Amino acid sequence: MKNKVTALLLATTMAISGTAGAFTVSAAEAADSGTLKLSVTTGDGSTSDDKIPTPWYNRLLATNLMFRSLFLADSNLTNAQPDLADSYEISDDKLTYTITLKDGLKWSDGEDLTAEDVKFSIETALKAATINSIYTSAFKNISDMSVDGNTITLTLSSPYASMIDVLAQFAILPEHCLKDADPLKLESDAFWTDPVCSGMYTLDELNVGNYFTLKRNENYEGEAPKIANVTCYFVSDYITAAQAGNADYVYGNAADMVEALEGMDNYTEHEVDVLFYKYFIFNMKGADGNVNEAMDNVEVRKALVEAIDRATLATLYPTAKVLNSGVPNDNEAYNGFEYTFDAEKAKSDLEAAGYDMSRTLKICYYNNDQTSIDLINTVVYYLEQTGITVEATLSNDGTTDLFTTRDYDIGFKGKSAFSIDEWYTEYMSTDGLFSNIFGGGTEFDDLVADLFKATEEEERNTVLKELQDKEQEMVYKVPAFTVGTYVFTSDNVKIPDGVEFCNPLYMSDIDFAEWEIAE
Repeated sequence: MKNKVTALLLATTMAISGTAGAFTVSAAEAADSGTLKLSVTTGDGSTSDDKIPTPWYNRLLATNLMFRSLFLADSNLTNAQPDLADSYEISDDKLTYTITLKDGLKWSDGEDLTAEDVKFSIETALKAATINSIYTSAFKNISDMSVDGNTITLTLSSPYASMIDVLAQFAILPEHCLKDADPLKLESDAFWTDPVCSGMYTLDELNVGNYFTLKRNENYEGEAPKIANVTCYFVSDYITAAQAGNADYVYGNAADMVEALEGMDNYTEHEVDVLFYKYFIFNMKGADGNVNEAMDNVEVRKALVEAIDRATLATLYPTAKVLNSGVPNDNEAYNGFEYTFDAEKAKSDLEAAGYDMSRTLKICYYNNDQTSIDLINTVVYYLEQTGITVEATLSNDGTTDLFTTRDYDIGFKGKSAFSIDEWYTEYMSTDGLFSNIFGGGTEFDDLVADLFKATEEEERNTVLKELQDKEQEMVYKVPAFTVGTYVFTSDNVKIPDGVEFCNPLYMSDIDFAEWEIAE
């Protein structure tokens, strides 16, 4: 990788110069098929090693085995089928969803799982501070919820085309355990040290700083999994975990990780069709009015983008594709705009915009893999060619440092997106994280709302082109590229034929009950 970066900088110099089963089977009747080993990374700051990670932020395989949703999606995250739900109806005007849960559902502690838990979960999600934006974007369209026995009715203020698909990702949580929890601090509540679960497995042991183990959930009404136990190790990087034999399932897109796993003959590679963005964000101003004057100038932001050769950065990643908006360049809704790399023009444009060339520009990033470090070092080099001083900091807690501490100018992050729509939800004034750096303005709200309502492709494409025009005018964030994502499974596990993996930060039917540990 070092040689690759050297070549990259040389080129730069030249240029500048779970599935739920249909039958009830007790855990005791299921064949004991050993222990599956999973790894949960703490390297990006989204997870800590003292609790179970919340499924409301990312859906990891470990938590997918513990927490279920009303529906279960296919590998495309669509075509959702009932899971906790038994049946559902959608009114002709797409404003009323009537969902009936299965009879006899239980939490792992034996308490009934009911429609009241669904109502509580949705209401709490709308108040939560740390939560995937696909949920709040969908649920804020719910104007009323009513429960009648085992049936919940959702009434929407306006149609939301992907409501069922979003509900297929949303983990239902137990009201009887969390009714007194603070939604603003839900992810750090003591509940996550001994959670009550609805999935195939429940927590067996949490060994803080090292691992947690799962055992079969005796109150799970579906087909009991063949694998008896799961051990989930807290790790700082997946390569080390794989080399230590502690990762039967691992995923990622960093070149060093992909190359390392491809070089290990005990792993099988599965390429996954994922919309994974790598992108720059600008720390401009908080919803609290705290302004970063240097980045609040759109002409400065545009000039900084001009200084970075994104096409060359993309060569660090396998299957990376440069793009210029949230819409990929090969999508028919793409508006044709392109950001250009021009180092000399970037320097003159910075000066013309009145940027203080003597100040130190600060970059914050949180991925600690070598590919990310190499990328940031190259970005620093590009920006220094304009004559400014640049300082890059690797964060141990990306969410806090990017959106709360905010001691930086440019952030670099990734997003494994549910859909193109999720890219645009970050612009909304109601986004609990990005409003802290974009200012909480409403300039995108109406267009994003129109995107959610669009049910016809032509209408949707029209709105997407307007959104692209708006984001390229405002330059709040700029995509570098999308990257291919890979899932690797070890020879220690036997996966049923026909299983297709989805975006690894979401949940789909992977026929997990039939997974086995190889003999």
